[in-house]
Amino acid sequence: MARPRSFDEGDVLDRAMNVFHRHGYDGSTMAELTLAMGLTAPSIYAAFGSKRGLFEAVLDRYTDSQGESFAGVLAAPTAREVAERLLCWATDQTRDLQRPPGYLLIQAGLAAGPESADVPVTLAERRLANEVALRERFEQAKVAGDLSTAADSAALASFVTTVFYGLSVRVASGATSDELRKVVEQAMANWQALASEPEANLASGPNLLDGNAPGTRGRPREFDASSALDAAMKVFWRKGYEGTSLADLTEAMGITRPSLYATFGNKESLFFKALDQYQRVNMAYGKKALEAPTAQAFVEELLAGAVAAQLSDDQPRGCLSVINSMQGGDQSQVIRAEVLRRASEVHSLIVMRLTRAKTEGDLPASADPEGLTRLLASVLQSIATLGAAGASADQLHALANSTIAVWPHTKH
Repeated sequence: MARPRSFDEGDVLDRAMNVFHRHGYDGSTMAELTLAMGLTAPSIYAAFGSKRGLFEAVLDRYTDSQGESFAGVLAAPTAREVAERLLCWATDQTRDLQRPPGYLLIQAGLAAGPESADVPVTLAERRLANEVALRERFEQAKVAGDLSTAADSAALASFVTTVFYGLSVRVASGATSDELRKVVEQAMANWQALASEPEANLASGPNLLDGNAPGTRGRPREFDASSALDAAMKVFWRKGYEGTSLADLTEAMGITRPSLYATFGNKESLFFKALDQYQRVNMAYGKKALEAPTAQAFVEELLAGAVAAQLSDDQPRGCLSVINSMQGGDQSQVIRAEVLRRASEVHSLIVMRLTRAKTEGDLPASADPEGLTRLLASVLQSIATLGAAGASADQLHALANSTIAVWPHTKH
């Protein structure tokens, strides 16, 4: 008969959860876990088998609590309140600074190492189950007369799920309550347009994300930096700054530690060089999208590029910027601040582009360029997050298409 445990399992799992929230799976060491949990390493191994076993127990506890909250979302009396309640659930949890919503799932999905390589598949299955439940709830609303019978339940569910995960990334990246509220307001305005006038919105523009349209092919390899820098970039991309060791880098780059220091400087300097290359090469589709002739073409080009990036065989899934915007350890605060600063610059460029579109009559006079930019950023972050968590090509295309369906357009 097994000896009874001398600790409260729920309490120690919550403490371990805080560590995994801050550092992700690979970035969390057994030393940090034992210190936080108040247990010795042998006690942890005896109770959970391994670090991976502990993570699985934490993940089960986390998703059980998420499931209870999700059931409350589905119980809302109207379809609109279901959508709004789900999005507000993400933003309301900003008060819990230790554990923002979705943080554990996002970190696990974006920074999975060899020991946890199958975690993204598990997360994708859980996410899909939630989206299916949401779609079924909207179907019930159609039967009850709460939604138009012409409404596309799958598109509505996909859009809400996409924004929800994007909000979770923004929370983990330090967005303010006011910023998050504006995303929710813009998302609900767009959701209502799709729910009320589905045919008008779905017919507003061509579907550029069917997998065969221009712009969805993988990008050609056009690396200006050395192959060693490219290898380092992909390690940071897969594991995050904190989860990446110098041994990981030298092994991937095929160079010695002295050669790394002599050529690239220290780990922090190497990361910034890798980030420069990532923006110049792997995010080149964003610059191309900004040059599109119309706002509609801009958003289609941008989303097409984001989806293509997740489906490319030449690079990891996810997003180098997203994973490093959520790093929570002391050593990565400079990294996080720089990633967020660059994201702010991109945000300003998109606001300027949409403001010009509004001035030219290419967007409705009621359109809010700032709100649309925040919404679009949340969608892009969600596509990267769900792509890293194993979403299929069809699922990613659906996420992008649902956003295009609710994009505001002028009526001619």
